[in-house]
Amino acid sequence: LEQLDARNASADLLFCAVGGGGLIGGVSLAFHYLSPATEIIGVEPEGFNGMGASLVHGAIETMPIGPKSICDGLMARKPGDAPFAAVRTAGVRGITVDDQSVRCAMRIAFERMKLVLEPSGAASLAALLGGKVDVSGKTVLVVATGGNVSLTDFIAHMNHA
Repeated sequence: LEQLDARNASADLLFCAVGGGGLIGGVSLAFHYLSPATEIIGVEPEGFNGMGASLVHGAIETMPIGPKSICDGLMARKPGDAPFAAVRTAGVRGITVDDQSVRCAMRIAFERMKLVLEPSGAASLAALLGGKVDVSGKTVLVVATGGNVSLTDFIAHMNHA
């Protein structure tokens, strides 16, 4: 928000990854009150979309245990109570990304922005690049967090992107 204020700008869309919901809960509250016109998109790995399912059903849902994701930091089966309440209040909507799109986002972040992102940290960028949300003509923010990935795993992901 400070960077937007410094540029006298506003954001139309914000993509933020979701695990248990702590990060997106805080982001949602801040934007809900300080930039209410910004649409917030919660991004979860396929099979671990507890927040998205909970938002659709209006109550916390627990997802069944399914196949793993490379986004190990986002593999929560359900959101926390407080984050869910914050996200619901802010009108967040959820989308999912697959592992391959996350690998491609990691590669793009590295090659074009010189950022080393762990898979969970690249999920939001994957959502933006995946085209599930129309961003044409819009100012978009992407919360890209975390570089907690070993060199071996990072290289493996790059080789499969």
